[in-house]
Amino acid sequence: MYKLILTLLLFAGFAQMASAQREFANLELPLRQPEDLVSVADDNGNVCLYFFQNNELHFTLVSPTGAVLAQHEIPYRWNRDPQVLGTRVTDTDFIFYSRYVNGRREYVRPFAINRKSGAFKSLPDVELEKERNTDFVGGFGDDDHFYMLYTDNKDHLHLYRSSDSPEGLAKMDYKVFEPSLPQTRVRDSRLMDLVYVHPDMEQTVTAGHHRSKIYTRNGDIYMIFDGQPLKEFKKQATTEILALDWESGKTSYRTLPALEQRNGPAFNSFLFQNTLFRLQLDRENLNLTAYNFDDLKAVKTYSFKGEDEIAIKSTPVYQRGVGGLFKSDVDTVEQTSKVMKKLAEGLPAITVNAFTDSTIQLTIGSYDPPADRSNSSDMNRLVRTPDQYYRTSRGLMMIPGRWVPAYNIPSYYLNSPYYSRYFYDPYGKGSSRSSGPGISTYFRAVLNNNTLTKTSNGKKEVLQDKLDKYEQELKSEPDYKTVYRYGNKLHYGYYDRKTKTFRIMEFAANN
Repeated sequence: MYKLILTLLLFAGFAQMASAQREFANLELPLRQPEDLVSVADDNGNVCLYFFQNNELHFTLVSPTGAVLAQHEIPYRWNRDPQVLGTRVTDTDFIFYSRYVNGRREYVRPFAINRKSGAFKSLPDVELEKERNTDFVGGFGDDDHFYMLYTDNKDHLHLYRSSDSPEGLAKMDYKVFEPSLPQTRVRDSRLMDLVYVHPDMEQTVTAGHHRSKIYTRNGDIYMIFDGQPLKEFKKQATTEILALDWESGKTSYRTLPALEQRNGPAFNSFLFQNTLFRLQLDRENLNLTAYNFDDLKAVKTYSFKGEDEIAIKSTPVYQRGVGGLFKSDVDTVEQTSKVMKKLAEGLPAITVNAFTDSTIQLTIGSYDPPADRSNSSDMNRLVRTPDQYYRTSRGLMMIPGRWVPAYNIPSYYLNSPYYSRYFYDPYGKGSSRSSGPGISTYFRAVLNNNTLTKTSNGKKEVLQDKLDKYEQELKSEPDYKTVYRYGNKLHYGYYDRKTKTFRIMEFAANN
């Protein structure tokens, strides 16, 4: 009888795991030390995987049934790493865009994979009509265009965009924007932590803690900055919204009401569809306000203090990255008195996404980067800020670093290997740095898309949590992995050391 009960329990457990995810594909990929791992899916269910390794471009096209349609290993010209800055899906091809620099000349190098046949095509280089004394900020791509952003010593923004003409893949249109922004106490502080927010970005506080974000909407660019050290504010900060209108070539500048900010970041925001969510978080308060993006009027506010139960929670408060030798990497904060304090132990972070027409999923919390063990305390040394490589389901966006005095960099950036692993510090002592993913503290909230009230569907496990649990059950963190949106599902691809294959797991919502 005991064995029968145990067998039934094991069967029920396996059945539950099987319903949570399924294997979409198991691929033979020569992954050794890839520079990038970029994944993109089209509306028909085809998936294209890209990575660069040993001076070769590797492309794999996978069908909606998980079968390999085509694979290519193509030598790259000049043996230089072609960092993929963005991707697009056209009617016929997957387009991967990279940047190439030769002296003062800069080029865009597109590669194309046919969505049906998997045929590879190397497109002609596009030379940019680049002005002197301009610095590259970053590149990114959405469904309609690929963009490259530069700035100059007058804080003008130089924007290149793939053309809408028939020869658009081999042509970049160019415009200069002259925004009138309030001065900051730190030069270029708005651009130091700038990332592109793709609609399919990962729903984690690690991805959402950046305080300078770029969005594309209907051909226009929106740059939103939270809590920048403006000269006109002393103990307050605000959320700035800079819009770049491509058709007119003009800019507009708006702000949300200022908030108190003393020793460190106290709030962050996220734009989803036509709603701008702003999260304010400290050890005693959590405030979430939703603003109509057209007129910036508040449409919904949630406020919780001290030991109040956070009523919008659809999940417990989780902490990841707190594991020790005999402790799990994931912990659940159960005591109400500790919830607010734990949530405020890092940089405020929020992301918003939707997998149904009626509900949206919010990830709310904070991200605490790992500490730095360096003994170097010379704040007058020159430091190159890190190259920001931000992976999205449609490509990899890079923001190159700049040479600045160390005292211009906030300590929570400078003293963290998460940001400083790409630093070049000629005057530092070169001591070892700690490593690790940092600590993520968060909960999920599932709200009605129209009323922004908590829904009964919040009791169901959200897709990102299913994926997170699966990753936690892996005995060791995969060396190479990627996450991308697949219709209304999530795909998690990773290199399996045991089988030496690349597995793609599919996660779907509960029925």
